Amino acid sequence: MENRSGAQIAAMLVRLAKAIARVIKAAAAAGAPGAILAAVKEALPFIVKLVLISVFSMMVFAALIAYTLPNVLFGFEGVEDEKITDMTAATMSVGASYVSAEELENNAIDSAVTSIAAEYEERGIEIDKITVINSFSDEDILWLTAVNSVWNKQDLAVMNTEGTASLCSSRLMYDDSIDGTTLYVTVSRLEPDEWMQSLGFTEDDKIWAKGMHDLMSEGDFLNTYGSYYGDFHFDHSGDSSYSGEYLHGDDFSNEIDVSGFVNPAVKNNLDLVNYVTQAWENNWGYVWGTVGNVLTPSVLEYKAEQYSDGVGIYEDFIREHWLGRRTADCIGLVKGYGWFDADTGKFGYETNGVPDYGANDMYRTSVQAGAESGMMEDMPEIPGLILWKQGHTGVYIGGGYAIEAMGTKWGVVKTEVNGRGWEAWYKLPYFEYYD
Repeated sequence: MENRSGAQIAAMLVRLAKAIARVIKAAAAAGAPGAILAAVKEALPFIVKLVLISVFSMMVFAALIAYTLPNVLFGFEGVEDEKITDMTAATMSVGASYVSAEELENNAIDSAVTSIAAEYEERGIEIDKITVINSFSDEDILWLTAVNSVWNKQDLAVMNTEGTASLCSSRLMYDDSIDGTTLYVTVSRLEPDEWMQSLGFTEDDKIWAKGMHDLMSEGDFLNTYGSYYGDFHFDHSGDSSYSGEYLHGDDFSNEIDVSGFVNPAVKNNLDLVNYVTQAWENNWGYVWGTVGNVLTPSVLEYKAEQYSDGVGIYEDFIREHWLGRRTADCIGLVKGYGWFDADTGKFGYETNGVPDYGANDMYRTSVQAGAESGMMEDMPEIPGLILWKQGHTGVYIGGGYAIEAMGTKWGVVKTEVNGRGWEAWYKLPYFEYYD
């Protein structure tokens, strides 16, 4: 037998799996013990090696892979083993992000569109309306599922919804233009090969991803497995569960004063505290997907249309309280400082090495990058630490207090750290930390 790469063998497996898909479907309808499915998954790397032994092995294990692939992607049901149970819970979360991929992608588009609109208006170009031209199909979900699986080596310890959202944004491209007072933003996507190339995929990686895509497409996976998950939805209105005490600032100003920054040229913890303290003192508002720009009527209208549940239903409140004011969401308050240019007073999207991550993914990726972190009971007295709880972020300013963009009805507020429900602290790796 001629030498073949693992990816070529994988492609052969996929082709063989397709050829016997109907037989497998009949077997699948009868079900199989979860323990067997788990064992097959654990043995997949060894299975691929065995394929080299004989054509017969190739056919047998191709059948097994075709049968277990849905479970490799989405988890195993009916299994009591703790590790497999945990894996199933994780896959349910990731699976929910796949079937809600359009919403995840829209969130990524929103962040970019908001920044584009702000750049035009900072140049004195009036915008009355924002129109986004975009298309999304089931094919995009299939490619996202396949690429995400290969990109993360199907490691459920690192796969999550915000990571999926970040991968969504890596494929998007934008073309903007002005016609009168209307801003048009056309969204396009890298072709799958270009996308995988930009992510650094090897040829073997690409073959695996294409094979998974083809198998899912021909197996009608979206219709078969989409109903397994409840739709995932972001809470665009903020941390609405909080009912404790909080403090508002006393001023109302859109000025950002950098005269008190210790080092405007370097992003650091002390200037972060200065920045968020100004946001609190000046009563900045909260609007999903904003990072500190002044909220204009066109941006509000655009967001109200796009996020009817989280922004649209609060449009009257936002218009009354936050229109014409600087606004940010919780992680946007931190990203805004990272993207803020002290010389120009403008925000540059993803500048200074600060990525456009949500609260959970910013925490996860920072910890994985080796940033100092810990549980709340071990938090050191260092102003500028980032506080995290599920889906939410704040900034520790010292003395037992934090500043956070809490939610639509609150805006930027000061709260006591104790009793707020924070789960962990960490240092943001994109900032310097001074004593």
